[in-house]
Amino acid sequence: MSILNNKDEYRRWRDEKLSNTKHSIGECLIDIIDPFSLSNSEKEHILGVCSSNNFALFQLKQQQNIVEAIISVNQQLGLNNYDQHLYSYSNGIAHITKSENNNQAKYIPYTNKAIGWHTDGYYNEDAKRIRAFTLFCINKALSGGTSEWMDHCMAYILLREDNPDIVRALTHPQTMSIPKHEVGGNVRRPKSTGPIFFIDDNTSKLSMRYTQRKKNINFLDSNEVLEAVESLDELLRSNTDYHFKLLLEPNQGIICNNVIHKRNKFIDDAKNPRLLLRGRYYDHI
Repeated sequence: MSILNNKDEYRRWRDEKLSNTKHSIGECLIDIIDPFSLSNSEKEHILGVCSSNNFALFQLKQQQNIVEAIISVNQQLGLNNYDQHLYSYSNGIAHITKSENNNQAKYIPYTNKAIGWHTDGYYNEDAKRIRAFTLFCINKALSGGTSEWMDHCMAYILLREDNPDIVRALTHPQTMSIPKHEVGGNVRRPKSTGPIFFIDDNTSKLSMRYTQRKKNINFLDSNEVLEAVESLDELLRSNTDYHFKLLLEPNQGIICNNVIHKRNKFIDDAKNPRLLLRGRYYDHI
């Protein structure tokens, strides 16, 4: 039995979640002295905040080997199995910046456009499920580029408390489908169909896969599902105590269990364009 279909188990989980969730950025931000050797207190603090909020923020002092430093932090927190996706380097780290490469610029993270609410890898097959990601700021934009996010567990609770039928529809196994990605007759990514909210078999944790984009997204042709998706979008558009917003400064980062998030559009400084390092992982923090 799980929180999805057992009312008593759900209530226990809900009450624990509500009592432990932190509400301010300051409570979730941890200073790291040496990224290559986290202290016990730093590690416990980050893991504790991730346990309560599914994300933690951290900041480093200026580093010479910043990519290696970020990889080291991630590995010390249990993130080892990275997603070697398109335009990521051999270490799984992608440079999120406005690209002049026309092929790369077809993908919205590599533009300066706003990105709507989504979870990373929502299009991946189950065998390559993204359970965690990290973002680390090297350069911020001249203006804009603020990140917003929400713990998907809190989104589930708020929707279920409002109307259990909403989350019941969002857990249907055919709620959302992404067609296969085919280029020149080669299938780069198979079709992906599944629920929006689900219990991950590997971790037994509540997870989420979703995107607000409309292109190449198909929802189950059901009034209940379409109304539930609209309720989810309405929640994401609102401003609750569980919505977080932050413009990452250089040397600041976020590590999370693939919380739902968005990015505002930005304008670059031509001499120092916005640059973030991103890693996606099959591991859960």
